[in-house]
Order: sequence, then structure tokens, then C-alpha cells
Amino acid sequence: MKEVKLFLKRNQDQKYLDFSDGIGASSNKIRLGVRIPLLRDYAKTLSKNYSIEYLMNNIDEVYYEEVMLKGFIIGNFKLSFDELVYYIDYFIPKISDWCLCDTFVSSLKITKKYLKKLWDYLQIKLNSNDEFTVRFALVMILNYYINDEYKDKIFKVISSVKLDKYYVKMANAWLISYMLINYFDDTIYFIGNSKLDSFTKRKAITKAIESFRISDNNKRILRKIRSRIDD
Repeated sequence: MKEVKLFLKRNQDQKYLDFSDGIGASSNKIRLGVRIPLLRDYAKTLSKNYSIEYLMNNIDEVYYEEVMLKGFIIGNFKLSFDELVYYIDYFIPKISDWCLCDTFVSSLKITKKYLKKLWDYLQIKLNSNDEFTVRFALVMILNYYINDEYKDKIFKVISSVKLDKYYVKMANAWLISYMLINYFDDTIYFIGNSKLDSFTKRKAITKAIESFRISDNNKRILRKIRSRIDD
């Protein structure tokens, strides 16, 4: 779509491009450096004017931001469960870095409508051998499932993750850190009795310590635990 390319080129931001390069956002696509809030707003505009089918078929994927835009667009439509899964499956193979993964997840607010059905779907994704497919599932759980109903299931998920990839481990650590924020005592017990690797445990604790939602006393407890974890 020419109008999409014109929008992206008109909103190029070199400083933002340099910043995102510095935090590890990467892709085999050409990146222009368009800020994410602008992309989200533009996705809303496109979603009001065109069907999802038209947009998925007519937006190119030459630029990184075109791919990201498609993810935001999917999140804007009121889809049935089957349609949602169809478009998630359509988008996941396009995920080439943590930023595309996590921004796509954050756009899928419709998840709240289909929590139980999507939970079963995510268990299948967790068994994938693809790094960003597994990360997608973990970040979905982090964003939409941390509550009393799913707490014990989440601990089982954390323990079951086997794929030894950096962005999988980082997502698992991030999930644990959010469990520490919401269920501190239960998660401390879990960490102490789990067979998680040292890297994931240390990263999870570090992320939790950095959170303003953890009390100073609990941060002291976490520092002591971290000091006893082997490198």
C-alpha cells in the first residue's frame, strides 16, 4: 500500500532508530525508526477504513514497521476465537525479534475474551522448537494470565520450558519476576524447589529487584537468595 509507505517514510526518526538499535531490536527487514505510538495510532486508522483481510494482503513487508503494523492491526479487530488463532498463526512466523513479539502480544487485548480456549492453544506453542513462538506464549501468559485462577498452572509452565534459547529464557525470567510481584511467598518457594537453570533464576530475581512494586524488605530477601545461586 502506497499510503502506508508514505506514512512510514514521513515519520522516520533517526534518533529513535539509533535508540532501538541500542536496545537490541533487530530484524532482516529494513528499519525506518517510526515510533511505536505513531504506528499504533495509524493501525487504528487503517483498521477503521479497511478490512483485516485487505490489510494483511496489501501491506507489504519490505520494512520492519510494516510487519509491526500488521500485528497492531490484528489486535484492533473484533475476531472470533477461530479468526484470532488464524491471524496469530499468520503473524508468529514473521516475528524476528523480541520487540515484534512483545508489541504484538500487548496489542491482543481480545485475549481476555477467550482466556480458557487460548490457554490450551498456548500450551501447544510452548512445545515449539522455534525461539519466538515459545517467547510469544510466555509473554502472552505474563500479560493476560497472572491471577489466582492460573497461578499454579503458570508455575507448571515455567518448569516445563525446555527450549534453551536466550529470548525464551529471558521471557521465562520476566514471567517469574511478575509472579514475584504478585505472589511473592509462593514464588520464592517455587524458585527454591524448582530445577530451573541458574541463569533464569538470577535474571528473574534481578528483574524483580528492579521493580518499584517489590518492597525494600522483599528486595533484601531476593538479594540474599541471588547471592546463593551459582553463576
